[in-house]
Amino acid sequence: MPGAAPGHGVSQNVAKMNSHQPSGRFQKASQASRGCSRRGQLQPIGEVSLPKVPEPSISKPPTESCEEESPSFVGSCVTGERIKEALFLRLGNERFAVWFGDNFEVQVSEAVAKESLSQVVVLYDPNYPGDWLRKTFNEDVAKCASAILGGPVAVNWSPLEEVSSEVTAPADDMKEAGTQRGSIPDPKRSEVHNAPRIQKKSFRAGSDCHDSREKSLKTAKKHSLQRPAVRLDEFSVGPSNRMAYAAVELAANRLGEMSPVLVHGPSGVGKSHLLAGICHHARQSRPGLAVAMFSAEQFTTNFLQALHGSGLPGFRRSCRSVDLLAIDDLQFFVGKRATLLELQSTVDTLHRAGKQIVFASDRDIESLSGLGSELTGRLRGGMTAGIMPPDYEVRRGIVSGLARKRQIDLPADVIDFLANSLTRHARELIGGMNRLEATSHMLGAPVTLDLAREALADLVRSSARSLRLADIEQAVCAAFGISESDLKSTRRTRAVNHPRMLAMFLARKHTGAALADIGRHFGRRSHSTVLAAEKTVRKWMTAQSSIVLADATWDVDQAIRRVEDVLRAG
Repeated sequence: MPGAAPGHGVSQNVAKMNSHQPSGRFQKASQASRGCSRRGQLQPIGEVSLPKVPEPSISKPPTESCEEESPSFVGSCVTGERIKEALFLRLGNERFAVWFGDNFEVQVSEAVAKESLSQVVVLYDPNYPGDWLRKTFNEDVAKCASAILGGPVAVNWSPLEEVSSEVTAPADDMKEAGTQRGSIPDPKRSEVHNAPRIQKKSFRAGSDCHDSREKSLKTAKKHSLQRPAVRLDEFSVGPSNRMAYAAVELAANRLGEMSPVLVHGPSGVGKSHLLAGICHHARQSRPGLAVAMFSAEQFTTNFLQALHGSGLPGFRRSCRSVDLLAIDDLQFFVGKRATLLELQSTVDTLHRAGKQIVFASDRDIESLSGLGSELTGRLRGGMTAGIMPPDYEVRRGIVSGLARKRQIDLPADVIDFLANSLTRHARELIGGMNRLEATSHMLGAPVTLDLAREALADLVRSSARSLRLADIEQAVCAAFGISESDLKSTRRTRAVNHPRMLAMFLARKHTGAALADIGRHFGRRSHSTVLAAEKTVRKWMTAQSSIVLADATWDVDQAIRRVEDVLRAG
């Protein structure tokens, strides 16, 4: 696959490979113009707030910044933004950020007659595969636009232009460029592009409204602080993550000697912090070092763009000519055969050159068999370390570190309250600190234990939710990749019976459900079956046995910890 010319077969593979919506965490904020960030505030990964999309309306007057638009584009800027917001909500944060992001505009020419269609022009980043975007997202854009405009629409796709400063863009030139790109020449659209001055090196649609938006964004950035670099020495270390921290610290100080390193654990336990931390440490300690960090989804996207024409050599140089490569969300590659071949080749190249590779995943090697024997073999030959959900010591360290970084005077009893009350993962603690800081600022009052209890009451209730039988069932299925129907079936093969017995044991341990209720939930079994399952699992634990769960063999203590990690992560 690598090195092949992007043809019909590649296009088919690309479509297949990207039919899966991205999981895990993607940190790019696709709505940067929403305002500047608070001083020193750490944003939870993947959380983007958007206002509710207004009800469909075509009578909204144009904003002040659009007053000089051509009549056919009256209100285009406002309506285009509403369509973008609707598309964001339809696709989700991660998928929208990957395929559209900031270099993306929507222009609208509303219908002037009942029988005519409103014209919607999608202007996308020219580095992205335009044909694939159109085929994949045309229906989504059309539905969002129809909902906003209140009628059928015609959608056209065209790349944004990258232009130099102080250049006049005649309408005729823009028409010709549009025709060469294969888009439909539209005189109405040409009027929009006929802007007298164009900003330096900016991807733009050319409208006055876009100018106003860019100026606002620049002003916001000017008066806001950039998010500080994530440092390795700021990582809160405790029993739940000490081994993972030690592995990454050792790799940071002895690059290439222990490679690859795999850090695995549930969401929100600090894996991305460790990856960003080792990259920052490498750059600071050895300034000439070539360092690259990607999410697995970014790696896949860049690879697909290279296949579509930006060129594989350039992509490979960006990944293989480095001293340290860090890739987050390794599990995202499962099932993506073409990208896996490229990743395997990249890992082999770096390994032969003695370079350092660090991966993070939400599952361990036993659950990553879908990556293939060659890559999992490489991982086994390196260093793997798990991270558990944060224990009290780690949670207290996280809260203290956040308070110190934000210069908040946090009493010891408030720190203890947060560490004892918000127990599932680090993001929950960050959210609690955000709420506490905002409440203190709003009331103009210092942070006290009473204020913390009142401000965080709903978060504490959510964190301390009682577990149900359905929660146990879903956690076991998610941890070992089996279906709920199999778990409740009459099948007695070890691959199904062992997870079922484990689920009954955990139901007895973590819920107050009666024996009869547990048996009924897991396939109408008797209370004596539940007691027998609990007794069997305890024997396994005493003997430190290995058991079959789905298609893999697990140490029983490791299997129980895995399910409990899923339960803690919610």
